[in-house]
Amino acid sequence: MNKFMIAASATALLAASSFAALAAEASGAISTVDAAAGTVTLDSGQTFVLPTTLDAASLQAGQQVTITYDESADGKMTATEVSPAM
Repeated sequence: MNKFMIAASATALLAASSFAALAAEASGAISTVDAAAGTVTLDSGQTFVLPTTLDAASLQAGQQVTITYDESADGKMTATEVSPAM
């Protein structure tokens, strides 16, 4: 019974940590916004694909933001949220 509890706890921990790895955050100043391509690039050089629900025109170069994003296996970073940096 004790071994079962240890195994179940380890499984739960691994599952929880894998969900946390799916979303990441990046902060910085916006370098460029490409409304036609639906992308935003931070001053760090990271480029993010914006969700269709976000109006790219609302973002401006120089604006400090925090971007929550998911990264695909091919390295494409898709923003799930863009908010003013604190």
